Amino acid sequence: MLQAHKYAVHFDILPEITYLDQALSVLIADLLPLFRGFPEDVWISQRRVDEGLDFCRVIFWAFSESPEAIKTFGIWFQAIFREADVSETLERLVTCALEEAAEIEVVLTDWTRLHATEAEIAEAIQTGKENSVDIVK
Repeated sequence: MLQAHKYAVHFDILPEITYLDQALSVLIADLLPLFRGFPEDVWISQRRVDEGLDFCRVIFWAFSESPEAIKTFGIWFQAIFREADVSETLERLVTCALEEAAEIEVVLTDWTRLHATEAEIAEAIQTGKENSVDIVK
C-alpha cells in the first residue's frame, strides 16, 4: 500500500517579495533526493510554491510503498535542514529566484510535515498514480 505524507519548507523574505520565479523555487523539492542520507524507496511528487508578501513555502508530497521508509524520511527531513550548508544553499536558491534580490534577506524558518486529511492523502495518491511522470525518484 502506498504511503503519502505532505511536507513544506518555509522561507521568510524580508522586507518583501518583489517577483518570485516559482519554477526555480520549486526545485528545492527536486533537490532533496540529492542530499546525503535521503532514504531509499521514497520519492517526491506534486511540488508547488505558495507565496505571500513576505514568504514563500515549497510544498510537496513524499511517497513510499514502505511504512518504514516513509517514517525514515520524516526523521531525515527534520534533521537535514539543521545543517547550515543545506539551509544556506536553499536560501541562496530562493534569493536567486527573486527579481530584486540585492536588498532582500531570505531565511529558512520552518520545515514541517503538514497535516493532511484522509481524503487529501487519497487524492494525492490517485494524482500520483495518474501523473507518474511527475515523480522524482
